[in-house]
Amino acid sequence: MKIKSSIFAASAVFAIGLQSAEAVLVAAWNFNSLSIANASTVGSGGVPTSIAASTGTGAVSLAGWAGTVDDFNGSTLNAVIGDLAEESLSLIAGPGTGTPAIFPANGSFITINFSTVGLHAVVATFATRGSSSGFNASSWDYSTDGTTFTNFAAALTTATTSTTFAIATVDFTSITAINNATSVTLRYTLSGATTSAGNNRIDNLQINAIPEPSSAMLLGAMGILGVLRRRR
Repeated sequence: MKIKSSIFAASAVFAIGLQSAEAVLVAAWNFNSLSIANASTVGSGGVPTSIAASTGTGAVSLAGWAGTVDDFNGSTLNAVIGDLAEESLSLIAGPGTGTPAIFPANGSFITINFSTVGLHAVVATFATRGSSSGFNASSWDYSTDGTTFTNFAAALTTATTSTTFAIATVDFTSITAINNATSVTLRYTLSGATTSAGNNRIDNLQINAIPEPSSAMLLGAMGILGVLRRRR
């Protein structure tokens, strides 16, 4: 009976150790630092080429965006506690050329860079809305060297023409290649806009991940040792 009780108690402590490995916030962007008077191309008119995380460590690069950018009103959806609904990263198709018009932002992208050292099971979430003539298709790619990218979830579209903010989720938990990596880059490509003003807004972008299981296993193992020693 004592042995069974010890095993039961040890198992309970081990389970507690595993449950303690909850997701942590790696990086978040509220985009409230943006100050753009008029929609402009990247690197001009107040549009930065890179935006540092407002919480945690990471950077959003706009270097691959070929349209214009503005800072339309944002949202509190998916916001880190305390962040206000001020600006959003507003990605715009830009002036069309030719007949029929070709909009430069279609097929262009932004990238999100961060580290997952000691972490796994990456999930990206953000608030997003669009315009009726905005981007209606998207793709996500990932890389650990910033050069060679692999497509992820080809059927997943987080672009939207809805004019109401909603939360979009991109679940990378099945991609083990980006676990415990010094550098991870996610590439978000948009397409399908049909007018110069067509756009998608991104706000309160979060990257969350779970600490590597070694720490939870260690806690569980220490609990088991403690229980067995007390039973001696």
